[in-house]
Amino acid sequence: MAYIYMPLIFTVIGYGILWIATAPVIDFVYNVGSMVMAQEVPEFNTQLGSVFDGNDGTPEEQPEFVSTSNVNLPVFGEQYGQITCERIGLDAPVYFGDDNDILRVGAGQYIGSFLPGYGRLIMLCAHNTTFFRPLQIIEAGDIIVFKTSYGVYQYQVSRTDIKDHNDSSAYDLLKEEEELIMYTCYPFETMVGTKTDRLFVYCEKISGPTVID
Repeated sequence: MAYIYMPLIFTVIGYGILWIATAPVIDFVYNVGSMVMAQEVPEFNTQLGSVFDGNDGTPEEQPEFVSTSNVNLPVFGEQYGQITCERIGLDAPVYFGDDNDILRVGAGQYIGSFLPGYGRLIMLCAHNTTFFRPLQIIEAGDIIVFKTSYGVYQYQVSRTDIKDHNDSSAYDLLKEEEELIMYTCYPFETMVGTKTDRLFVYCEKISGPTVID
């Protein structure tokens, strides 16, 4: 009996050890595969708040200026807008902040940048496998619509560039001119390894109310 049960026991133990060792890898491959094959952006439960109540207005139906008293400033983790580009199928909620929880549910704003209408730099990021995946086909001349509760803003893509994620020349936080920069990991196709490059999309403001005191 020992010749039967002992090999069987060791075989079971061996398979158990093999499963424990490979389970994390199998889970990772499954999750990545599900993300790649999904036809729609996955939904996640979130406790993030919102100061965005929607905006059905158009750029032609709004004043030239808006008072700061009419701007409900978001805190970290709150949605305050929606960004779209009809030609490429871009449609993402915009949150203030850019941690992992935020990037699971939308585009996040670098908190060192400004809100639309303040005449300064706006920096938004999102995953290239979900909300910013459409950026792989964006072109100069495309129109970006950025809706907030206090106004609807339009930006036109002026150029794109690919830079290392540590290259500070990709942006100028002190620039005294309104510009929207969207960025995401690059390239889009590679799924293995750490991506150190970023695709930067530079957009010039063409309409939207200016925020004044």
